[in-house]
Amino acid sequence: MRKLIILPVLIALLISCTNNQATSDNKTDQKSAAIASSDTTVPAVTKTDYKTSTGKIITVSESHPQGASLSNISVAFAGDSASEMKFTDVEPINKVLVGDLNADGFDELYIITISAGSGSYGNVIGIASNKDKSLSQITVPVVEEKDLKKGGQFEGYEGHDTYEIIENSLARTFPIKGANVTTRAINYKLKAGEAAWKLVIKTSTAY
Repeated sequence: MRKLIILPVLIALLISCTNNQATSDNKTDQKSAAIASSDTTVPAVTKTDYKTSTGKIITVSESHPQGASLSNISVAFAGDSASEMKFTDVEPINKVLVGDLNADGFDELYIITISAGSGSYGNVIGIASNKDKSLSQITVPVVEEKDLKKGGQFEGYEGHDTYEIIENSLARTFPIKGANVTTRAINYKLKAGEAAWKLVIKTSTAY
């Protein structure tokens, strides 16, 4: 009789242990799923507003979906998605300059990007405001091989650019190696092109 009572108790204990193990395994699976979920990150987006002299707000957004060495950049009037301009897989933003280089009463944005490599090569993404009604890209001259040769506008160029707006021009300076000179300054002016505004080099001076 005692054996008949003990046997059901043992069976009940065995079933209880099995259920507890299954519950523990299930919690482990849930924990693993939570960890896996937390590993899936969404690239952070940095948004900065820039106020022009006419009171217009232009928002510059930057994200790094491919890593810190490349960026996706968007530019738009605040609250106006139709004005958005996108630039993908470009170098990270170093700073943004606001100025009216063509003196038409409407500021442009000059997004200065710097490469992540040791050369820290600078580039410009220029954005013009078309009387605050729309945005358009400004054409920026590309540094070509002939520009780097002796007598060229970028002779001695090895990166490490800095940019500033001085009066109605964009000034680009960089260190160079030479017997009597250590710096070169490139002066850009904004001119009207056939289809868009464009930056043109007015002077290139070593000193």
